[in-house]
Amino acid sequence: MKEKKDINVVISNILRCGVYISSALILIGIFLGLVKGVESSLTLERYSFNQMFNGLVEFDYYAYLMFGIFILILTPIFRILGLLFVYLQEKDYNFVRICLIVLVILIISLTLGVKHN
Repeated sequence: MKEKKDINVVISNILRCGVYISSALILIGIFLGLVKGVESSLTLERYSFNQMFNGLVEFDYYAYLMFGIFILILTPIFRILGLLFVYLQEKDYNFVRICLIVLVILIISLTLGVKHN
């Protein structure tokens, strides 16, 4: 007999991992900023994904800070994807539809937020 997954455990594991990973990246960014020295205070500027990933390879403190925040922003999407996977396994299609609607709303919100000037 299949063992039913506890949804609360799935959610808490996803949220915990997202927070731990983003916290670690942000702490690495702070550490790199302290070690390498920061010329000025952080300013809000446009930062492309290519710049961010290249900065991670070059140990740029700002790239680590931005990537940590990016992972933290993506954590709710990973949560919904985890729930979607659990509901698909349980064949609970009402909740699958709800998860898909929430996922579409989150993606639209993020897309509009990124494109907003």
